Amino acid sequence: MGKNGAKKRLLLFGIFAVILGLGAGGFFLRAPALVVTDASFDVLYGLRRSRVKAVEAAVKLYRRVIPVMIADNAGPDMVVFAVESAWASPYCIIFPYRYNEGAGRYAENHPGVPVFVLGGRNHDPKTGGAVFVKTDVDTDLYRAGLCAGSIARNGGGGEVLFFQNEVLSEEERTMFQAGLREAGIEKASKYLGISEEHTDNQNVACAVMTGQAAQFLDQNLETPIILFSWADPELTATSVKLIFDDSPWALAVRVVQLIPGKEPGKQIPSEVVVLGRRITEKGLLQHLKNVIHSKQPNI
Repeated sequence: MGKNGAKKRLLLFGIFAVILGLGAGGFFLRAPALVVTDASFDVLYGLRRSRVKAVEAAVKLYRRVIPVMIADNAGPDMVVFAVESAWASPYCIIFPYRYNEGAGRYAENHPGVPVFVLGGRNHDPKTGGAVFVKTDVDTDLYRAGLCAGSIARNGGGGEVLFFQNEVLSEEERTMFQAGLREAGIEKASKYLGISEEHTDNQNVACAVMTGQAAQFLDQNLETPIILFSWADPELTATSVKLIFDDSPWALAVRVVQLIPGKEPGKQIPSEVVVLGRRITEKGLLQHLKNVIHSKQPNI
């Protein structure tokens, strides 16, 4: 009985080892996805955070996801050379917008490789065969409005400020206001330039920022902040409660999953990072985790 039990355990272990070996072999045999990056991005985003994101993406996609380091402000030819040197036939390549010209040249030279350019709020630069993927700003703003309204309502219904790095269009403001109303805040938000001073801060319940409004942050250390940024959350002020991140690492998995549907016109909302350790109200924390996945209404 003992020998039979030992044989069965050995057989099961052998089967498990074979399955694990086949799985690992398949993982490494698959062509990797490449993500173009540079040192400036790693400083802002955090090198360790980039590595963690690469591992997470690899697990979700069941293929290696490899960063390709480009010299800051490298010209298009050098960008193409660096990517070609990194891998001969990758599954796909993701470029940040600042290297869109290099992406276009690579796509023209390698028509069989899907090439994506993450454009943020920028317009499609029409770079050859590269597929332009824009951030779904409307969905982002609606979700930001829901979150800001929820925080404001939790704090007694005070004023919501919106500091703009780029001026929002009327349609974009409409989406943000729709989120506020859905959260129970009827009063319109006040829109300010990123460096503009706001003197009456006593009744401010929440501030949304598409850039660093340093003057406001210096004067209002405890006002809850919703930030649109690629910055490492650990390096932000403790008043920052949520971050909307549309960086290449934040969107990489969803971009790769667009294949084989490579037609242009794609939009992907930001990844919303809820900084739970900075939100002490448990009911509010769970509510925010729920609303960050809300779909925008038809307005």
